[in-house]
Amino acid sequence: MAGEEKLISKKEVLERMGISYGQLYRWRRKGLIPEDWFIRRSTFTGQETFFPEEKILERIAHVKSLKEEHALDELAGLIKRKANAKLEVTLDRLRKLDWWDERLCEMCRHPEPPVPPEPPSPGGKRKETISLNAALCVAALRRLRDQAGAEEEDLAKRTLEAALAGEPLEALRERKVTLYLLRKRLRAAGIQADISLAAVASSPVTFDPETEVVQSVDLGAVLERIQLELGKEEA
Repeated sequence: MAGEEKLISKKEVLERMGISYGQLYRWRRKGLIPEDWFIRRSTFTGQETFFPEEKILERIAHVKSLKEEHALDELAGLIKRKANAKLEVTLDRLRKLDWWDERLCEMCRHPEPPVPPEPPSPGGKRKETISLNAALCVAALRRLRDQAGAEEEDLAKRTLEAALAGEPLEALRERKVTLYLLRKRLRAAGIQADISLAAVASSPVTFDPETEVVQSVDLGAVLERIQLELGKEEA
C-alpha cells in the first residue's frame, strides 16, 4: 500500500544492530523504545514481532551512542524530552482555534526556550512555532479559567510541566492522565486556612475526604482535541 511504513523483523534488527534479545527488551521496559513499535504479525512460521524499520534502527543507534555516557533511566528521560520537543505547531494555526488564549500562551512558553522559526516557503515569511507541550498547557489551563485564581493557574502550569518533562505525549491517552485543581481546608489550634493544590495522576485516583476537587482536566482528551482540530484546519 502506498505510504505504508516499511517494517523490519526482530531477528533482522538484532543482527543488523548487533544487540541481544535481552538488551532490546530491557530498553523496552525502560521506555527507550515505545511499546507501539512492537508490532505482532502472522507469518508462515507463526506470530513474529516487527518494527517500523527507519524508527527502530535510528533509535537503537542513538541509544548505543549515548548509553556509555548516561544511565538507562537518565537516557530514557533524555530521549522522551527530545521526542516531545520535535512536536511543534505553528502559532498561526493555533490562533484560528476558538479556545486559544494569548495570555496563557505567553505563560506556558516560559521558561520554554523559543523554538526556531520554520524555514520560509518561497516568497513567504518564517512561521513562529511552539511545542505541542506548550499548546497542551494552554488548552488545559483554559479549562481551569473559570475556577482558578492567578496563583492556582501558575501552580497548575508548573505541576503540568513537571509531569510532562519525561513523559511522551502519546502516553497521556494510554494512561488516562488527568490534571486536578484541588483545595483543602486546614484547621489547627482554632485557626483555619485554605490551601490550593494541583496534581497530575492516572485515573482513577482517590484524595482524602478533606480535599475538594475543584476541577479536573482529561489531558489525553485535550491532546486529542488539539490534534483533531489542527487536522481539520490543515485539511
